[in-house]
Amino acid sequence: MVAKVDADAWVRTYLDPVLPSTPGARVLDVGAGPGHIAEAVLRARPAAEVVAFDGNPERLAAGGPAGTRLQRRSGDARALPLADGSFDVVYSRLMLQYVAEREAAVAEMARVTRPGGTVVLFDLDGQLVWHDPVGPELRALLDPVTNALAAAGFDPHTGRRLYGLARRAGLTDLDVRVDPYHLIAGRIDPVQRGQWELKLDIARPLIARALGSPAAGEAAVAAFLAHLDSEETLTYSVAFTVTGRRR
Repeated sequence: MVAKVDADAWVRTYLDPVLPSTPGARVLDVGAGPGHIAEAVLRARPAAEVVAFDGNPERLAAGGPAGTRLQRRSGDARALPLADGSFDVVYSRLMLQYVAEREAAVAEMARVTRPGGTVVLFDLDGQLVWHDPVGPELRALLDPVTNALAAAGFDPHTGRRLYGLARRAGLTDLDVRVDPYHLIAGRIDPVQRGQWELKLDIARPLIARALGSPAAGEAAVAAFLAHLDSEETLTYSVAFTVTGRRR
């Protein structure tokens, strides 16, 4: 999964403007996974103290070792086991789309940020759902799968919700940025295809349940890959970044 993102480039683009340079500045990554972005934060600010937080302890353990400057903590993003106002910068990347109680998670991120500190929310809009053209085989995949994902708490349009979530959490001085994320025009290149194959492998059990059988799931995955392989198709999504300050 590391190949999906250049962690150092992401930090330079989305976090560097708000990361303090003062020694001992505290940074929290909520939904850190194995902690590759958190490690990149520490490379950008070697004097900082970084906490990589994730709900899955096995994912956290898949990253590098912890140390005096990088801690790994596991728990519930909706009830962070962290003190009020204990971080200078708190961010999440591609986490909120999987959390049904997003409002609670963002409120917790704001709570553990010090007054005057910064919260950065980064998530996608349109993932899995924006394609053209959408033929009957692809539609037969998308509708039940997105419905099943929604029932499990996934929202493919989380990006557009971030502004409202930040406001309701009491964050101020909100800045909103929108960037292309996926943009596949015509036949997908081999590297991106491999990444999509990995995503689909992970999603296979859910797809099979949504469509009623493993065979139907395999046929749907094949239809989606055929869409990506076509010279006639377009698939895209965008990334929203909302940055705000805690009062």
